[in-house]
Amino acid sequence: MGLIKHFNGVLKSTGAMYVGWVDAKTDEPVSDIDVKVRYEEYILAHIGIRLIEPELVHGYDPNKRTVLREIQIEHDMGPFEATAEEAYSFKETNGDKVDIWENASGGSWSVRLLKGALIRVPMALQADRLVAGLIPTGWDPRRYGIPDDVVKQVDIVTCYALVATVEALVRSGITDPYELYQYFHVSEIGNTTGSTIGGINSIQGVFKGRFLDREIKNDTLQETFISTVQAWVNMLLMSSAGPVKPVVGACASAVLSIDTAVETIQSGKARVMIAGGVDGFAEESSVEFANMGATSNSVEEFARGRTPAEMCRPCTTTRSGFMEGHGAGIVTLMSASAAIEFGAPIYGIIAMSGTATDKQGQSVPAPGKGVLTSAREATSKGRPSRMLNFNYRRRKLSHQLAALEQWTQEELADVEDMEDMEKGPLDDTVGLSAMRFASDVDKAYLRQRRSLQDFWGNEFWKNDSEISPLRGSLAVWGLTADDIGVASFHGTSTVANDKNESDVLNTQLKHLGRTPGHVVPVVCQKWLTGHPKGAAASFMLNGVIQSLRTGLVPGNRNADNIDKDLEA
Repeated sequence: MGLIKHFNGVLKSTGAMYVGWVDAKTDEPVSDIDVKVRYEEYILAHIGIRLIEPELVHGYDPNKRTVLREIQIEHDMGPFEATAEEAYSFKETNGDKVDIWENASGGSWSVRLLKGALIRVPMALQADRLVAGLIPTGWDPRRYGIPDDVVKQVDIVTCYALVATVEALVRSGITDPYELYQYFHVSEIGNTTGSTIGGINSIQGVFKGRFLDREIKNDTLQETFISTVQAWVNMLLMSSAGPVKPVVGACASAVLSIDTAVETIQSGKARVMIAGGVDGFAEESSVEFANMGATSNSVEEFARGRTPAEMCRPCTTTRSGFMEGHGAGIVTLMSASAAIEFGAPIYGIIAMSGTATDKQGQSVPAPGKGVLTSAREATSKGRPSRMLNFNYRRRKLSHQLAALEQWTQEELADVEDMEDMEKGPLDDTVGLSAMRFASDVDKAYLRQRRSLQDFWGNEFWKNDSEISPLRGSLAVWGLTADDIGVASFHGTSTVANDKNESDVLNTQLKHLGRTPGHVVPVVCQKWLTGHPKGAAASFMLNGVIQSLRTGLVPGNRNADNIDKDLEA
C-alpha cells in the first residue's frame, strides 16, 4: 500500500544513522511493533469490499458516471479554429449543418456549426453500484519490481497476473523460475491462465478512447487479447516452450484453466503448469452487471442501513446479488513425480477436475444442473463394483506387476542369448544390438509399469458406467462421500444461483450415498472478496487449501438468516 518504505542512511530529522522502516510521507522511523497500531485503521478501511475509489479503476467514479447526450442545436454557434483537414472532416460529416472557411491569416480554418447540427455533450449520471471488492489503496506494481516501462505498456490485469504468478512460484519454493529448468525441459512447463474479459482498460482505449479521439498507444490492441496475459507471464518470467492454452469463461475462467492444466499434465504433455484466472474492473462491466440484475444495488442497501461489507449475503433470505471485484489467482500445478523430484511443498492433491454444460435455454448466466453429471453412474442392486475396494486394486496391481516382471526377465534372457551367438574381437555389432535391445526392454517395462499403476491407482473408474467420476476419484484415496469435509460454493448471493447450487450438491451427495444428516459445511467467500470473475475459482481453491491445512472452515459472516428454500 506504500505506507512505509525501507530506509538505510542518515535521518534528516535527527541526523542519526538509521536502518529500518520509515513512514512514506513523513520519513519518520516506524518500528515493526508499531505498524499495527499506527496503520491498522487505515488499512482496514482501504482493502477489500468498500466504496469504489476512482484512482484504482481507471478513473471511474460511479457518482459522476459520464455519458454523452446527443442534442440538436437551435441556433448558429460561434466559429472555432481547426486545421484544413479537420475542417473538411466536419463538413463531410455534417454537410449543410456546418460552414467552413480559410482564415485570412492563412494556415488555419474556421468551423461554425449551424442550427440543426447534432452535437454530443457530456453529462454526469449517478450510478447505483457504488461498492466493489478492490485491491488495496496505493497498490503499485512497480513496488513489486515490475519495471516502469512494462507497467506503462501492459494492461493492469497483466500486472495482477505477474505478481500473482510470482507469489504462486514463491509458495512453491521457487524464487527463480529458471531453477525449474534444472529439473524439467523447457517443453514440460506450460500455462493455461485465463480471463473473462482480458485487458479491460485496453478495451476501453480501443473502443471508447479511439472514438473520443484520445491519444492511445499504437499497440493497445494486443493488450485486449486474453492470451496476451499469459504471453507476458512467459516472456517476462517463465521463458518456457511448453503447452499454452489460454481459456475464456465468464465466471469459470479459473475452473477451465485448472481443469485444462490437469488434463495437460495427465496426458503427459507437461509436468508443470501455471494455471488460474485474472480480471479487472471497469465502468462497463459494473454498468452491465447492474443491467443484468446480478449485482447488489448499493443505494438500496445503504437505505436499508447496511454497510458495504454487508451487501453480499450468500444463501440468505435477503440476498440480492454480489458486488464485483478484480484481481488474479494463480496456482502452480505439478505431477506428483515432478513435485517430489523438485522438492516442492505439496499443499493439496487434485483428485478430480471437471466442467459441464447445461441443457437448452435462452439465458446464458441462468444457473443449471449440468455439473450433476460428475455423479453419474448406472447403479445396480447388487454389490458395488470391486474396483472401489482399495485392497482389491492393490492385489490386482501386485499380481500384474509380478507378471510384468516375469515378462521382463524372459526378454532379458533373449539378450543373453544374442550375446552368446557370436563373439569376435573385431566385430561388436551383436553386442551393440544386444545393448540396444536391453534398453528397449527397460523402456517398455517402465511404460507398462506406469500404465498399470495409473490404471489400478488413479484411472480405474474412467469410462466405467457403474462408477461416477466423484465416487471413483474419492475411491482412489480410499475415501467415500462421507469423507467430504467442506464444499466451496460459487455463492454469488443471487436468488437463483444459491438455490440451484445447494440443490445440486445435495443431490450429488445423496446419489453417492452420503449418510443422511451428515451435513457438509459450505464456504461462500464472496461476502468477503466480492466477485473477481475470472479469478473467482482460484480464490475459492486457495480458501479450500487453507481449510485443508488448518482444519478450519471459515464462516459466512453475513449469513444473518439462511433461506429455507435451500433445505432439502
